Amino acid sequence: MTRAASKLFPRGGFARMAVAAAACLVAACATSPHRINRIAKVNPASIASAPATWDGRQVEIVGLVVWEAGNLGLYQSYGAYCRRAELGAIHARWQEWPGVTQKDSRRRAIVRGVFRNRVGVKQPDGSTVTSADAPGPGPLEPGMIVRWLSEPQRPCPNRQ
Repeated sequence: MTRAASKLFPRGGFARMAVAAAACLVAACATSPHRINRIAKVNPASIASAPATWDGRQVEIVGLVVWEAGNLGLYQSYGAYCRRAELGAIHARWQEWPGVTQKDSRRRAIVRGVFRNRVGVKQPDGSTVTSADAPGPGPLEPGMIVRWLSEPQRPCPNRQ
């Protein structure tokens, strides 16, 4: 023990052991090799603008679930969906998600899943994955609907 510590705790004993134990605990926590894998809260437009950044990450997203013929995606908002703002949307195969049906199309929801940057991206084998019903990058792998935030919105007249 250092001279300063022995002046603080002249009688030693329990106080010295407590300081030593605290020092060891702090050192153990500071050098811990594991990383906490947290769920990133993000919006569809942020993922769509930089899909490689989010590849393989667990995400929680608030967005508009869209399940229509030729369009399976999660949009930033109802307005973005009506404006055909596919640059702010990501692909999700809703038919693979538990508890989601076609009747849920155009509902706002909080969803959790793992984002994969595969659609439109060259794969390790040299091929490129394409999907006619993908409004943007993805897919968002099946996860869970945390909570529905709205009833289904009416269809947009300019998307008919």
